Amino acid sequence: AAPLAVDPSSVCAGPRLTHLLGLAGARVVKVESRARPDGARRGRPAFFDLLNAGKQSVALDFGSPEERRQLRALVERADLVVESARPRALAQLGLEAEALVAAVPGLSWVSITGYGRREPQAGWVAFGDDAAAAAGLAAATGAGEGTPLFCGDAIADPLTGLHAAVAAWASWRRGGGELLDLALRDVATVVGRLRHLHHEALAALHAVDHLEEPLALGSGEPGQHAAPPHWH
Repeated sequence: AAPLAVDPSSVCAGPRLTHLLGLAGARVVKVESRARPDGARRGRPAFFDLLNAGKQSVALDFGSPEERRQLRALVERADLVVESARPRALAQLGLEAEALVAAVPGLSWVSITGYGRREPQAGWVAFGDDAAAAAGLAAATGAGEGTPLFCGDAIADPLTGLHAAVAAWASWRRGGGELLDLALRDVATVVGRLRHLHHEALAALHAVDHLEEPLALGSGEPGQHAAPPHWH
């Protein structure tokens, strides 16, 4: 059976990960807070649709004990959980990754952070561009010009989403039960050491930020749109 992926992540890295899982056959349920929905909804609809079309969508009131119980019940049914917040964010809702991975057979938890789950970095905030700069990726891509050079748009986000998708699928295939800790800075560090990056690939990543129309997602059909959240 296809895995069930529960996705309370937002913006880019996590949604890109679950978009790729969906293309691979997973059933993906996007979870948003009613009070703070995915910030990408405020951006270009084409970009949001690119990452979220084809997913089921649910919005919950995280301040409600009953709806937090519903969220926990959904997580306990999942094969994969994908989140991109600092560890304390979901822990405040009673969802501790380590405890759930230990308690729920076969559950793998994918944690995407700026600098990893270990203290003191666990509480640090990061975005795609500053994580790439911290990793030295801007220096690596600008080496030929003699000055740091940003490539793509928030490049650490799509790179981490891609690496995390491979890690998540592999974890599910080998039976789950793992906490996967992926940091934007660390992924960008690895990529920054690869001097043979293709300029065409970087240009394609940058082009995602300039989409005018939603893209068809793997089916050859006209552009698909993300479903509105189901309000309980």
